Amino acid sequence: MNDPAKNPYVASSATPGGTFPQGQRATTIDAAAKTGTIISLALISGVMMISGILAYLVFANPPEDQSLLRFDGDAMLFLIIGYGVFVASSGAAIVLRGIMKAQAAAQLKSSDVDLPQPLKADSPLPPQAQSFLGAVATYTLIGQALVEGPAIINAVFLFIDNNLAHLVPIVLAVIGILLQIPTAGKLIAAMEEARR
Repeated sequence: MNDPAKNPYVASSATPGGTFPQGQRATTIDAAAKTGTIISLALISGVMMISGILAYLVFANPPEDQSLLRFDGDAMLFLIIGYGVFVASSGAAIVLRGIMKAQAAAQLKSSDVDLPQPLKADSPLPPQAQSFLGAVATYTLIGQALVEGPAIINAVFLFIDNNLAHLVPIVLAVIGILLQIPTAGKLIAAMEEARR
């Protein structure tokens, strides 16, 4: 008689549109790509929204005694910190993605799993391949988050310092997130490369 309340959105067993109930994983490459794309676009929209609001606040009340684009001595502290964090995080993203990708590929290769031939985006995958897709989603999200953080830091510095030079790492971070979007083609290529 003490049945706990159940959330109808996580209790279903269907996976329409690539969304997954709690505890399940992508069973096709296409579903994993759709989920990864949605997460990536959410990260980009967050960076764009915060950066846009803070840039608007800078433009709404510009400082009269200084330029909005500065690389002088007073601006260098925030620029060095902002650009330094971006460069360090980008390097960490590249290294961590490489390490995690190699581990996931080694695990898939050692499982000696039979993948559907030809490998298509809508082919149902065995559990080992689904685990590989989960690892790809994990290292993609980590890589994207590592470039998203410096973008937010530079957006805050843009607002504090009234210096549009902080837009450069923000734009580069958005490009970095875009380049990591897990499309079906990228996932198929990663899976085929891991099998070799």
